[in-house]
Amino acid sequence: MYDFDAMVKNEEMKDVILFLVGRREQGMSHPSLDRFFYIHKASEKYESYNIRLINEAENLKASQELIPGYKTGPNWKAPDFMVENKYYIR
Repeated sequence: MYDFDAMVKNEEMKDVILFLVGRREQGMSHPSLDRFFYIHKASEKYESYNIRLINEAENLKASQELIPGYKTGPNWKAPDFMVENKYYIR
């Protein structure tokens, strides 16, 4: 189980998006990402987090870390906190 609240609070939005999209083979839709950030209180860290979410996703697509539909792209790599299992609760 992951501590998603701490993850949203402590990590960059870009890295959290890459983590979430990389966890599932089919990727993740924008509404699901938006709901995730809403549930895990992104508004406490980011003003207008939903606009920032769109901008971050577009930047990740431009760098080919994501492809349309928010799936992993050819340049995707796991964020450092994912490799370290930093937010995994045992």
